[in-house]
Amino acid sequence: MSIDERPISTPLPFVRGWLRDPIGIGLPFPSSGATARRLARAAFDAAIPDAGPVLELGAGTGAVTEALVECCCAKDRIVAVERDGELCRVLERRFPGLQVLQGDALSVGEVLRNAGLAGVSVVVSGLPMRAIPPDAAGRCYAEAFEAMPAGGAIIQYTYGFRPPVDPGVTTPALEPAFVGREWRNLPPMGIWRYRLAG
Repeated sequence: MSIDERPISTPLPFVRGWLRDPIGIGLPFPSSGATARRLARAAFDAAIPDAGPVLELGAGTGAVTEALVECCCAKDRIVAVERDGELCRVLERRFPGLQVLQGDALSVGEVLRNAGLAGVSVVVSGLPMRAIPPDAAGRCYAEAFEAMPAGGAIIQYTYGFRPPVDPGVTTPALEPAFVGREWRNLPPMGIWRYRLAG
């Protein structure tokens, strides 16, 4: 099935997901196409060749997934993690053949172990890290970095102007870099790249 033939995503499942779990979803609407494309490019630039699939945390209805497929990545080289069951079914319908893992992306190490995945090349995170306690955010990132070779990166997008995960209060120590701001998003979205410090 080509991208043009894929079912169009509507915002209704995303809004229902937000109503079920507003803190877990963040805001009641998905990322814009412009934001999704910038995230896909940032993930492509940071990915470690031959290290495994691209791991998308908090895939929602698949805006970023679609951009990854369009930009650089075959569906069988993407693993999407989503906690909400309805949104998982939306992803499976939109992207036949995509590996969709229903589970808590904050426990990414457990999710990957249960799926038998040994490693990933890069992580794209749409998790609402500003609404997550710092220790849980740090633990999630630590587990994500354990799944990547040295030099691995997490691409995180967020609302606001500060780094979404404070590198001063997490273990392991993190090194954030601001990738850019996408103004064609409501509200505007900041894109950050995290690597392990040192």
